[in-house]
Amino acid sequence: MVVAMFERLERSVACAKSLASQSIDRAEIIFVDDGSEDGTPEAVEAVARSSRIPMRIVRNARNLGANASRNRGVSLASAPLVAFLDSDCEAAPDWLERLIAPFEADPRLGAGSGLVEDACVGNVWELAFSGTHRLPRSGPCSRITSCNLCIRRVLMPAGAWDETRPTRSDGGRPDTAISARCDEEGLNLAIRSAGWGVEAIPTARVRHFHPYSRRSLLRQAWFGGCSAAEIVHRYRLGPRRDLAPIALAWLLLALVLLLGPFTTWWLMVLPAAMAGLAVAAIAGNELVNKGKTVGRLLRAAPALFVYYHVRLLGFLFRRWQLRLGGAGVERVDPAQLAIGLPSPPESPA
Repeated sequence: MVVAMFERLERSVACAKSLASQSIDRAEIIFVDDGSEDGTPEAVEAVARSSRIPMRIVRNARNLGANASRNRGVSLASAPLVAFLDSDCEAAPDWLERLIAPFEADPRLGAGSGLVEDACVGNVWELAFSGTHRLPRSGPCSRITSCNLCIRRVLMPAGAWDETRPTRSDGGRPDTAISARCDEEGLNLAIRSAGWGVEAIPTARVRHFHPYSRRSLLRQAWFGGCSAAEIVHRYRLGPRRDLAPIALAWLLLALVLLLGPFTTWWLMVLPAAMAGLAVAAIAGNELVNKGKTVGRLLRAAPALFVYYHVRLLGFLFRRWQLRLGGAGVERVDPAQLAIGLPSPPESPA
């Protein structure tokens, strides 16, 4: 088990205690501290001394980012399966047991993510973000989430976690919002391109304790949009399905306003129809993929309206930057990511 941590002392200690009490003990726990200055590594070391499962804490000389810390943890791991958890998560007692069970049953399974339950839903901003890390169903899926994840060690060569994710370059205090998530996308594409299976494992549960305010959610929305644009550009992916209907609705509205008297009345209906489609797409995403109830969706609707539009603006801004000059982002064909990775074993006849 590998956990990248940076400060958040109380949450990191709670995370360590949840891992120390897992139902199976044929494991090792590696915490990689990313330059904390609040006593977090010392507090986790106190938990390690009484842990039934071997636990060790290693420290980066300076803040390198979550993915660099994960890579260091992988380099120290000796088990054939490596599980990842974020330091602001607490694992259920049977989390690891349930997370690795599908790998033992299916030798062609390369990666799997469990269920992330958001513990912080005390305000409308937290409610709006809730479910973002949730995978929509059990079984084969197209994405993974780094805060509840297991991957075969053989599929993670040195530097497998993308360390080019943006971090602060102005010498200021590290800010986790800058990398804007999507940290695992390259690894996910590499595993799938090599022919391995990826699954959702909803029985492997963790609780995610990440508070949000208006400011922090909107920052996450902006940088999340920027990061999504970078992922699309770098890996030559298609348009973002969560943002496309909103962008198209505004584009149609702009065209109608621009054409003005040259349009017929029925063309005026198109922006409204597309806006309705955008609302339906957002509602479907929140209800089906993120698991919100209708009541929670209605309560969070104003915050979601703002969130998706800020995310769209971040996406368009970054896409514009990348189209102008690439901004130093190397473009990679997803098939190239699989070079050097082993192929899965043949399916039994």
